[in-house]
Amino acid sequence: MVSGFELVRRLDGLVYRFRLDGEFNGRPSFKRVDLDVWCRWVPERGWYTFGADGAGNGWPLVGRAVREAALPPEGPWRSWKAGKSYLYDLRRVDG
Repeated sequence: MVSGFELVRRLDGLVYRFRLDGEFNGRPSFKRVDLDVWCRWVPERGWYTFGADGAGNGWPLVGRAVREAALPPEGPWRSWKAGKSYLYDLRRVDG
């Protein structure tokens, strides 16, 4: 069972940790441990991260079929917030 995942920023190795926290749209929902940031699946977009304001700010750099997966896809993710963009790698955490 996947208990969460980490997004590791390629630029400097900074790690953001997300933990399983309920469901959203019938799929697992994950919350960042230090802020009100969520990773959730939405029908129009697939897997996405959302800030406390509800604005989408991160997404996987994979095809649509992978975005439809039951869990956030491992591999590269892009973020965009306040005019800055970063590249991350998602790594699952089992527990």
